[in-house]
Amino acid sequence: MKDNCKQMAYDYLYNSIITNQLKPGQPVIEQEISDNLGTSRTPVREALKQLESEGLVRHMPGRGAFVSEVTTEDVEEIFVLREMLEVLALQVAWKKIGDEEINKAEQFLSSLDSNCSIDDFYKSDRMIHDLIVRNGNNRRLEGFLNNINAQIERIRILSSLTPQRLGKSKAEHLEIISAMKERNLEKTEELLRVHINNVKESAIEVCRSMRYSR
Repeated sequence: MKDNCKQMAYDYLYNSIITNQLKPGQPVIEQEISDNLGTSRTPVREALKQLESEGLVRHMPGRGAFVSEVTTEDVEEIFVLREMLEVLALQVAWKKIGDEEINKAEQFLSSLDSNCSIDDFYKSDRMIHDLIVRNGNNRRLEGFLNNINAQIERIRILSSLTPQRLGKSKAEHLEIISAMKERNLEKTEELLRVHINNVKESAIEVCRSMRYSR
């Protein structure tokens, strides 16, 4: 039961932070969260420790927990790692990615239009990146990516705040899938790098606008 309460608190806070419902710099009040979830403060406190280890929350002695801010430096550092690790994952997984998985991702992505929910869009986005990592069957590589995944998800959503980013991202993913269907590794790598860099630049743009608007 204790573990269930901690997971519930973690999921609630994680989703609130990466979707920007809890904004950068905003205090996270344990009692308020526990009241909302109908739990004691202990699982909330444990969830906050995990989120702090993932870089989503920072603890300030004597003041409490706050949602960590995202700086342009954070985006640059995280996306250097993301590009290196995802391209490596693609190389490792290349011969193991099946046509059925590629077609499934393409069909789901193609079915999304401008009126689709953000949740559906990110489901399709994760589907493509996950099939690359999963087919590599490299637990350590997958672990490294999982360690920064929370921050990647948050930055990915930040990048979507720039005009027309979702439409551009869909087009980029379809190009990646097309290169996969051609079984052209070099082209797929190039398109994956371009996509990751575009997400990075969009997130940096949002970070700068948030900084200047304060």
